[in-house]
Amino acid sequence: MSAFEFKLPDVGEGLSEGEIVRWHVAPGERVGVHEILVDVQTDKAIVEIPAPVSGTLSRLGGNPGDLIAVGATLAVIESDETSAKPERSTGEAEGGEDAPAAGASDSPSGAPGGAAAPPRGRVRASPAVRKLARERGVDLGTVKGSGGRGQITREDVEAAAAASGEAEREAPDRVSPPPPSGEDRVEALRGLRHRIAQTMSAAWREVPHIFSMRDVDARDLVRARESVNAVHAPSGPRIGYLPFLVQACAAALRAHPRFNASLNLEAREIVYRHRCNIGIATATPDGLIVTVVHDADTKGLRELSEEIRRLSGRARERKVTPAELSGGTFTISNYGSYGGGTGAPIIRPPEVAIAGFGRVHDAVVAVDGQALVRPVLPLCVSTDHRLNDGEHLHAFMESIARHLCEPAHLLGRA
Repeated sequence: MSAFEFKLPDVGEGLSEGEIVRWHVAPGERVGVHEILVDVQTDKAIVEIPAPVSGTLSRLGGNPGDLIAVGATLAVIESDETSAKPERSTGEAEGGEDAPAAGASDSPSGAPGGAAAPPRGRVRASPAVRKLARERGVDLGTVKGSGGRGQITREDVEAAAAASGEAEREAPDRVSPPPPSGEDRVEALRGLRHRIAQTMSAAWREVPHIFSMRDVDARDLVRARESVNAVHAPSGPRIGYLPFLVQACAAALRAHPRFNASLNLEAREIVYRHRCNIGIATATPDGLIVTVVHDADTKGLRELSEEIRRLSGRARERKVTPAELSGGTFTISNYGSYGGGTGAPIIRPPEVAIAGFGRVHDAVVAVDGQALVRPVLPLCVSTDHRLNDGEHLHAFMESIARHLCEPAHLLGRA
């Protein structure tokens, strides 16, 4: 017997390292040639690596969870094959033309020189040969190996590739399409998009977000909006859902002031805002602009509708003033107006919460044990976990949902 040092082969295209997932054989146990020795995770998949020789596993090159570089010792096997050489384990670069590939299949054709035929349906080739076959577009299942044990060699692959090339040249009807023309377009990151990138990066990096999502029964909300428009806007601009959402959030903020707040970590203070200034995210060709409806809790539905319409128009024209962009204490992202469903909005510091609303749509819901079709409104609230916990978030969400499910009291302030 001789010690065979099995090194991690390149089981992918340009693999530099792999993570050991599971050993199928323990030290001291026997393993047969081509039996699965270990599972290794690459960038794309978990690969089964078989033993290149038979014998007793004497040493592991790492434990599950360890990263091991290609070419590093994966295992040491006390081999039954006296001719086994350590350098034959890492593919052709180290003399391993007959080393089996991870999870590979061997060909059913008989091995020359009287060697036993490999199992039916398997292809015997080293990782280096398999990589070469992929590069040359050669199907190893169609290649007969000329190696000493019936394995496919580099020469076999090159010969098959050459034969395939001759066949392609003899078929004039096979014309490769020209590569697409053009160049990549490079655009400078500046202006509003640059500012958004900076703000969102800082918010995601510095604020520990927690999220809660639910579908709100919107049946009464739909009816309330229809009623308001029938009475107050029979011929003028119709009132959308957004003023209702603003009023529901404003009412919830009054009941839960810790969501209408900001943190001052340096002073170790929580600042509870006495004004309820709600930012409205507006989509523009250059990115989102958040305009602020000041004292939103004091405005009725029609006033809110007019103010939102005015601010969103100025935002799209890029004519908003600093005063119309500043002072926000809470933000609403109404991605439902773009046809969106559920999303997870990112908080705008120094605010500590933001609400996202999806599109009102019909869905099957359970009502008193029956499956009924009802209009629902997706709602998601994100909050700063440094100030608010899951208990606070749940109560705030329930408050918003209650006002939207029972919007009758909002109609008195139309």
